[in-house]
Amino acid sequence: MNGPAQLDVVQQRLGLGCARLGSVLGRDRSDALRLVQMAFDRGIRFFDTASTYGQGESERILGTALRGRRDQVVIATKAGQHFPVWMKAAKPLKRIVSPLIRQSRTGRHLVSKVREAPLPQDFSDRHLRASIDSSLERLKTDYADLVLLHSPPSEVITNGDALQSLERIRDAGKAVKIGVSCDDVESALLALDDSRVEAIELPLWPRTEATTRFLDRARRRSVFVIGRGLMSAVSPAGGDDRWSAAGLALLASLARPEISRVLIGTTRLSHLAEALDLVQSTETPSCS
Repeated sequence: MNGPAQLDVVQQRLGLGCARLGSVLGRDRSDALRLVQMAFDRGIRFFDTASTYGQGESERILGTALRGRRDQVVIATKAGQHFPVWMKAAKPLKRIVSPLIRQSRTGRHLVSKVREAPLPQDFSDRHLRASIDSSLERLKTDYADLVLLHSPPSEVITNGDALQSLERIRDAGKAVKIGVSCDDVESALLALDDSRVEAIELPLWPRTEATTRFLDRARRRSVFVIGRGLMSAVSPAGGDDRWSAAGLALLASLARPEISRVLIGTTRLSHLAEALDLVQSTETPSCS
């Protein structure tokens, strides 16, 4: 049986990364719904998604799975990226071809290569407002707890116009906090220079001197830090043992109070259960 302190660690420090929910190479919708349900049942209350995850399907799955529980969870979503026209045109075929692609090594390889290409970006006020409205509709809610710019280039961060748009979205009651989701520590350090940034998401592994510098500055500014990329803390050659190694990195990260949430990004029930079992069976630091 999980004690209150252990549940607090899961509720207050862990989050489910939902980038693969509803994606072509992810699980089918019923499995994705079960994953979110299991996460909630085991104490996770933080869910991280984006308008482009699964071409919007990630947000739809969360909206369905968390219906009736909105006041019990924290939802972070992102805006600023969009799909090219040809991807939008192919979307109606997604449910038909996804099972076939998952069973084909060639199909999985082709999809992986497509994913490596950067998505088009639009950080204009008009696009950001429309994107958030669509996200909220898919999530079946009238606000997101965190709204983040999705992987903006450095010039967008330093220019500040996009953050001004997020301020308007927050002032309209559609966001509680605003910030930036970064692809590297250098961009995150730039984001810290803008006093309007209340939350930053970034890959925190592998740990570097720049990461430590960022966490120190973020702590001093009381910025809400979301760490992703846990699997990057371990060798890619580790196979299923990678999850055991990632578990050790997870526990080490929970010892850093500067990290507000550590995302567990998986579509496998077994991997999620393994990570939560480890946290809830180990004497973890109390939450402050």
